[in-house]
Amino acid sequence: MSVSPLTRRSLLGAAGAGAVGVAAAAPSSAADPAGSEALSVPSRAAAEQMIVNGRVRALRTFGYAAAGDGGGALYRRLDAAPAEPDRWHLRTRDGAWWELADDVVSVKALGAAGDYDFETGTGTDDTDALQAAARRGGTVYVPGTDGAYLTTDSISLLVDGTHWFGDGLRSRITLVSGPGGAGELLGIHGAAPSTPAGPPQRYVQGVRVSGLHLDTSNGSNDNGLGGSFCRDVQIDNLYFSRIGRKALTFQYHCANVRCRDVTVYEAATEPRSTFAVISIEGQTAGVDLSYYPGGTTSTEDLGGTDVHDITFSDITCHSTGYNYVVVSNAHRVRFEGLALGDTSGAGSFVIFTRKVWDSHVRGVRGGNTARRFFEIGEQAHSCTFEDFRFGATTGTGADGRAIRIGGTRIRVADGSFRHANAVALEAVLVAGADATITGLHVTECASQYVLNAPPAGVRLKLTDCTFVSSTGAAFRIKGDHAQLSGNHFRTPAGPFAGRFEGPGNVFTGNDVAGTAPGRLVVTADASVVATLNTFEAGATMTFDGGSLYASAAFGNTGLGEGGANLVPLGGGALHADGAGVLRIKGSRFASDTDGVVVGGQG
Repeated sequence: MSVSPLTRRSLLGAAGAGAVGVAAAAPSSAADPAGSEALSVPSRAAAEQMIVNGRVRALRTFGYAAAGDGGGALYRRLDAAPAEPDRWHLRTRDGAWWELADDVVSVKALGAAGDYDFETGTGTDDTDALQAAARRGGTVYVPGTDGAYLTTDSISLLVDGTHWFGDGLRSRITLVSGPGGAGELLGIHGAAPSTPAGPPQRYVQGVRVSGLHLDTSNGSNDNGLGGSFCRDVQIDNLYFSRIGRKALTFQYHCANVRCRDVTVYEAATEPRSTFAVISIEGQTAGVDLSYYPGGTTSTEDLGGTDVHDITFSDITCHSTGYNYVVVSNAHRVRFEGLALGDTSGAGSFVIFTRKVWDSHVRGVRGGNTARRFFEIGEQAHSCTFEDFRFGATTGTGADGRAIRIGGTRIRVADGSFRHANAVALEAVLVAGADATITGLHVTECASQYVLNAPPAGVRLKLTDCTFVSSTGAAFRIKGDHAQLSGNHFRTPAGPFAGRFEGPGNVFTGNDVAGTAPGRLVVTADASVVATLNTFEAGATMTFDGGSLYASAAFGNTGLGEGGANLVPLGGGALHADGAGVLRIKGSRFASDTDGVVVGGQG
């Protein structure tokens, strides 16, 4: 990974010295970056056996247990014993106390070995060293190793400004927890709220984690990295493997979190998993937070106000045991640049549930799913899903539609997929108001409809889309005031291309395949302005009941003899009947021959 010049100098002056095998056979003098003389010592273990001259204010070690083991560090003399001695303190034989003084501290300077073999399950337990590094805070280096750093418990970063970094894949930390799990490998946590609707007792701020490889050994109840009661967090250049539950999860009172350049090999692997690779969740009602010190025993639903401004970019997820992304009760959450494999079981690619608003998904490339690509819940509002390319829906469940839009003002744009589930009624369900779908290409659809909009799906805008089906219809719209323009409906063998069942619709500039009667159907209680559309030669439109006379149809090409041609005029209408006779009426027409004849052909 790329390390800033200052960090490199610090590493070469401290942890790096042990790593390259610089050692002294006997104590000698070395320059202390603070300006005083530092006594060089082969290792921390050797220093603990020394009597040091009182004039020496600093010690430079070149290893932890032995010179060259990577645990070298700089120690400065303390004037008194620390109130709570920890692993970053050193006591020499003469009773003097010393404290780690490097700007960058390697976990090996705190006793971590990094020699765990995750295939054989043998090696040093580094739990105490890693947890000590977390307690100390500051900048912590996790050197790359041929093995892994073993921990049997979670590691919580609680100190503001903590930065953990490593060398990428080779800086592997492996969690091997007990039967009940540890909850997570790496946590970023402040202090939980003490009242149901109150703020956290404390936020942890300014934490950064980069260049690490997190592995939870497929353990149940074990997430990779989790955050709560935190803000101004940066996650980058991380790798996750064998993650039992969620790879990345931010839950309750999280803000200003940036995650980028993340690779997940496996996640949600625990048996009967219903979890996601990435999970964002705001506070809901009835959550017991008393497992955090001083936390409330029951929370109130904050409706997504406590989790916001969360960004994920350049994320690669190879496989999941269930879902890929779930966002619940949050706002201003953004995903850009997601490369996803297939889902597993009944999992979906992206789910927005409960109150989610002003959140966006852009640039998704994904495989196949047995369930859904996008599941957008009823309380979602003003969210965008654009630039996506998926494989196919492969399931056989009735709810296995490709996209479900339940919220309001949802925009879906520039995407494509194949829908192979013949059991689901439709590929795309629009059950929310004011949805906009543009540039959607459904390359094949095995369902009855490519798009279905029940009565709640009002004011739908569908533009520049291509719907292909060898057996089904392109659309059925029961909601009112839909606008369909510039689309290509390639469903020649379906019972119809499209069907309107609500009033006030507009159908203009579309290209409709098929020559069978009734390519466009308008039911008795519906109405539509159908103009400037292109039909295959001989096709017809069907207006049930008196729907033609509440509609307008003109300027369409390709329609067979008797194609509808009606122009509304104020409170009445002008109509050319089936015999080519022009009729006018000051109110709605009731039949083909209603109204006053005002002219005829030739």
